[in-house]
Amino acid sequence: MEWKRVTPPAQLQSCSCGCEYVDEKPDGLVKLYRCSDCHTILGDLTMGHEP
Repeated sequence: MEWKRVTPPAQLQSCSCGCEYVDEKPDGLVKLYRCSDCHTILGDLTMGHEP
């Protein structure tokens, strides 16, 4: 699956570069997140465990 731009989930930390958007990529049961501007990996969240 390709990365797609989304609004970051509340519990995800924003990137230090100041970008307000993240890219999301489903990877099995986990969604990976990276900064849309600098592509720094911001972390991952297990699907089904988001508030």
